[in-house]
Amino acid sequence: MEEEKRVRVLLADRHLLVLEGLRRILETDNEIEVVGSARNGDEAIRKTVQLSPDVIVMDLEMPDIDGIGVTRELKRRVPDARVLVMSFGEDLVNEAIEAGASGYLTKDSETGEITTAVHQVSRGLCPIAPSITRKLVTELAGLRRNQQSLLLTERETRVLKLISQGMNSGEIGDQLFLSLSTVKREVGQIFDKLGVNDRPHAVSEAIRRGLI
Repeated sequence: MEEEKRVRVLLADRHLLVLEGLRRILETDNEIEVVGSARNGDEAIRKTVQLSPDVIVMDLEMPDIDGIGVTRELKRRVPDARVLVMSFGEDLVNEAIEAGASGYLTKDSETGEITTAVHQVSRGLCPIAPSITRKLVTELAGLRRNQQSLLLTERETRVLKLISQGMNSGEIGDQLFLSLSTVKREVGQIFDKLGVNDRPHAVSEAIRRGLI
């Protein structure tokens, strides 16, 4: 039987110890392969183009070009690039998502959270650290709520909240007792109403508007 394709990961962080730690964490998962590493922004861009990884795990505070700039440049050069941002801070999550990041974790995340997030990003999902989601929701809950809350139906809002937790369509269907086709239709309607084309931007836009 043909061996299942592993998720190919490029690590980008300015600190060698962090790179080595992330490599050890990810290589405990037999379905993940670390194909390279980079310690500055230029190197991260060059190696992404050369190696075509499935996921780039990106530090925001990179030398030469910061992680936001690298992510934006990668999306310009390699539109299918999927970037999982890892940072000590929580202040740049919106900027990271708007630049094209597919997920955002803090560097104190548990080992299992990191490997799970890599798999989620590789499948097109948008994991965001729960602490960041709670913080943003709390800060932005009052923004435009009177008008914007009417934009989504109750079920669409529930679907969007589960998307923000990194669930795929099948998991959302199980949670809400909906068929897969119904979930996909709801997700499409959410995208149309928010004016976005993918799940990370839907979550970012919903948080910005105070919808979740």
